[in-house]
Amino acid sequence: MSRRAKAILAALIVAATVLLGVGVYGVTQQSSSSAAPTEESLIPQFEAGPAPPIVGTTLEGKPFDLASYRGTPVVLNFWASWCGPCRRELSSIAAFAKAHPEVQVIGVDYQDSAKDARAFARQHQATWPSVIDDGPIGAAYKVPGLPSTFLIDRQGRIVERVLGEVTEQSLEEHLKALTA
Repeated sequence: MSRRAKAILAALIVAATVLLGVGVYGVTQQSSSSAAPTEESLIPQFEAGPAPPIVGTTLEGKPFDLASYRGTPVVLNFWASWCGPCRRELSSIAAFAKAHPEVQVIGVDYQDSAKDARAFARQHQATWPSVIDDGPIGAAYKVPGLPSTFLIDRQGRIVERVLGEVTEQSLEEHLKALTA
């Protein structure tokens, strides 16, 4: 083999080694930076602050405006008739509402059939207003899933968010933040 051919072969081997090294490095960097998402990365972080406005229609066909409850503590519960945990928590919310008439419970029927939601609310004696939402209210509140409950103080500020099923006891524990 000529001296020139050896030099070309050596240059090709060096170039191939460099390219292989860069490729392996890129793959390892990509796989380590694209780890599976965590719960914290998927669920929007809660930030206390003013409650987004809610204007709409209740399951009973009446106009609704959250602003009309300013001055009253509010338990705002996002639910749907098809949601198992929502079904389980309803009796706890009803018991809390009955025990605390100074707090207004408001439901947001989230991405549900109004007909199914009305039947469900009547069957479980949910006497508080529930607003129909096909998505924009949930988006404004950054609802990551159902059920989600927001505690709004007398000044109209969200002071706490509860993800998942609530109980009468858990609502009682959050009552101090609501009425402070």
